[in-house]
Amino acid sequence: MLKLEKIKAIYKNTTSSSGYYIEFLDGRKIHLTKRRTIIALLILIEYGEGSEADIAKGNTKIPLVKSVLGDKLATGIILDYYGDANKPYSELWNEEGFTFIDNLKGRKRGLSQVYTLKKSDHHRLFEVVKKARRKSPSKADKVSIRKRQGSKCNFCGSAIYPKRLIFLKMFAKDRRREVFDHRHPVEKGGDSSIDNFQALCFYCNKCKWQICNICDLNNCDPSCVLRNPETSKIIAPTKENIADVLADRSIFKK
Repeated sequence: MLKLEKIKAIYKNTTSSSGYYIEFLDGRKIHLTKRRTIIALLILIEYGEGSEADIAKGNTKIPLVKSVLGDKLATGIILDYYGDANKPYSELWNEEGFTFIDNLKGRKRGLSQVYTLKKSDHHRLFEVVKKARRKSPSKADKVSIRKRQGSKCNFCGSAIYPKRLIFLKMFAKDRRREVFDHRHPVEKGGDSSIDNFQALCFYCNKCKWQICNICDLNNCDPSCVLRNPETSKIIAPTKENIADVLADRSIFKK
């Protein structure tokens, strides 16, 4: 069974492949491709389960983790809190390939999804897993996507802006912050071509991920509104009609 006290060091990989390592005293290493998934995995290892509240602003668990690890943790690896606190957990399942982490049972803590890691599955963290490789759109592609959507969220129609233009006290800033989303999720077989990108506001992107993370369809359904809001109003896995929250498509026309 793994414990934080058994960790030798956590550091960025500087050899042949990218990512980060959690190295244990017995020499075994867990490889992670994304920095923000490290804290989520540490919470799951130590407590067996985790949710947004454990790493969101005002949390008490990150200081405890940092206290236990001390100088074993490289500077800057873990933040004090995470704004989109569900993603570090969901990406363990979706992008890091640890599909044995349970997030499909509908367990909630308040409004947050609960993720669980069984002690009997600790050894599987060291196994070679297929990582989902995602790329951001190029600068030129971002310009094209903004033009295509009129710099509006492809779901709700809110005017959206790059993160650098979002200021601290902007009203409803989660509805203003631009996020480039893979329509067909990479971990479900989608690519990073320009046609597979859409620009969403931060809020709608988060709502999409909450559904995509629990979707148990074998293939990403092209008729799902989350993938193609231009032509659909129905969420494929839940059959929910979300026409009431979608923007009138006429506002996207120039």
